[in-house]
Amino acid sequence: MMTTKKEMSVKFIRFILPVILLLVIAAAVFGYKRKVSNSEQQSQKALSRLLSCTMEQVGEFEAAADAAMALAAAADDEPGLVQADEELRDYFVEQFGDFMTNECIEDLVMSRTFGNSIALAKELNSDIEAGEIELTKRSGGECYTFSAEIKTTAGTHAADAQGTITMEKDGTEWKASQITMTMNGCNDE
Repeated sequence: MMTTKKEMSVKFIRFILPVILLLVIAAAVFGYKRKVSNSEQQSQKALSRLLSCTMEQVGEFEAAADAAMALAAAADDEPGLVQADEELRDYFVEQFGDFMTNECIEDLVMSRTFGNSIALAKELNSDIEAGEIELTKRSGGECYTFSAEIKTTAGTHAADAQGTITMEKDGTEWKASQITMTMNGCNDE
């Protein structure tokens, strides 16, 4: 009787050991996959939003710009486009405030970076979207270099973008605090 229990134990161990070994290997393989940080995920979202534009958004921007210019013209006693700038900034804060700090939005408005995607969509008369965005973490803080291919919704190459994005905590959320970008359209190549 003793040998039967021993034989059963050996058979059980021979059966269970490979199963345990497979589970350990699977856990190791999945454990080595790179975990994407929350700041990296938010960087991806901010860049995807910045580099994508629908024809509907082109129309919304043009309407906001026209309203801002009309407001500036009505206040012709004030020099410059101060009111128009505020109107456009408010428009962009509404569009991008979930992904970028107000300072970042102001910088992008002043550098006309927002206009890149809008102008490209308008030129192509097509919605555009960011393809895969490649991020590389830089040393010191939450800063990444990025590159992305921008495509029409039909999948045609429209442009390439590259630059840097710096993230910071805004309350409990990660938001872009600075973005520098160059975009090379298909007509530039």
